[in-house]
Amino acid sequence: MNLEILANLRSFCRDEAAFEQVEQIIAGEFQHLKAEINQANFRLEQQKALFRVVTSLREPLDLETIFKTTATEVRQLLQADRVGMFRFYPDFGWNDGEFVSEDVDPAFSSAIAQKIHDHCFGDRFAVHYQQGQVQVVSDIYNYGLSDCHIEILSQFQVRANLIVPLLQGENLWGLLCIHQCRAPREWQTIEIEFVSQIANHLGVALKHAELMAELQAEILERKQAELAVQTLNEGLQRAIIEMKAVNKELEAFSYSISHDLRAPLRSIDGFSQALLEDCEDQLDATGQDYLRRIRAATQRMGHLIDDLLNLSRVTRSDIHIETVDLSLLASNICTELQQSDPERQVEFVIQTGLIVQGDARLLNVLLVNLLNNAWKFTSKHPTARIELGLITSHGIPTYFVRDDGAGFNMAYISKLFAPFQRLHSLQEFPGNGIGLATVQRIIHRHGGRIWTEAEVDRGATFYFTLVAEEVKT
Repeated sequence: MNLEILANLRSFCRDEAAFEQVEQIIAGEFQHLKAEINQANFRLEQQKALFRVVTSLREPLDLETIFKTTATEVRQLLQADRVGMFRFYPDFGWNDGEFVSEDVDPAFSSAIAQKIHDHCFGDRFAVHYQQGQVQVVSDIYNYGLSDCHIEILSQFQVRANLIVPLLQGENLWGLLCIHQCRAPREWQTIEIEFVSQIANHLGVALKHAELMAELQAEILERKQAELAVQTLNEGLQRAIIEMKAVNKELEAFSYSISHDLRAPLRSIDGFSQALLEDCEDQLDATGQDYLRRIRAATQRMGHLIDDLLNLSRVTRSDIHIETVDLSLLASNICTELQQSDPERQVEFVIQTGLIVQGDARLLNVLLVNLLNNAWKFTSKHPTARIELGLITSHGIPTYFVRDDGAGFNMAYISKLFAPFQRLHSLQEFPGNGIGLATVQRIIHRHGGRIWTEAEVDRGATFYFTLVAEEVKT
């Protein structure tokens, strides 16, 4: 205290004892004021440090830089020996982690990147830290810590520590650790509050980093999706060009079949017929049989060419979507079938009002093939029933053509829709094995699918849809 002030105070006192009493009172007040000034200065420095930390959070800095800046600020303000950010490894139950940033007095070893395992932390303490608990230890050897905990702290030369949780949203990301290594330390309330405020701001930085990482991942995913779409579009463009080239080749091939192959077949058939008619007397029965077989083979080849051309047209022709009455198409086809063989006893059951959206020409070809098949494979039965109807399967309109004819063995179903594959011999039922392949391609071009159920001598049912089904994920 100023000596002049003391001399003035002495002149007001009755005796030396009174003066000493006044001096003690004033000294006490002075010490109190000095403590308040020191605390005010600390709070000022605290606010400055907080301001610098918050300012760094507003800048486009990475977490490593923010952690390092914060650790330096906090260690200088608290005059601690080490300030570090400890991070738990994801998916390890808060039992394992490492220090990812620190500021440490050169007199003590670094804790960076040293892996730490505490088998009891996750089960016993993590939930409390996740709720905001702070651990304040003035001396690790006189606080009741477990031996394993003391062992972990002592390897970093810790005597006193202040631990505050780092929360990323509601998740316990890690710990803000303040270490005193030289000696025990009594942590002040103002210091604990300050460190808690710092941890809260770091939690904001962690959440921002998480959101930024998610945003960057989303941007990267979008860029990858855009690149994939671009690559797909380029692939589609190439496929379209290749498809156009293939279609031109198919057209040329179809033209070749139609013109170059038909002429020799017609010649073979015509000359065979001429031999039978003009040279019948010069040919024995075997020779005449050979010629008839040649004619039958050439005529069968002609039918195969017609079927191939029809299949090619179905694949290449443009689709014109319009409203189509399947019931009306089927009725006309069934009438023609009945007129072709009036002696047959066949019951046609056609559900009315089967209205769809599709290509009328192709759908007519579809029904012609399915109903002709039903007509053919019921031909050996004295009476028969052929039905066209509609059911709903998983919310999708499903049409069917059913007969009670020859059926087939479901073990051979894989051959059913392949071109030129037959499940019955030519001696049993005529045909070239193109009809069902044509039906399948028409249905696929409408976005639908076809399947069947059958049993030998008990008929077959062909189900088909004309719209694409949703893919279940």
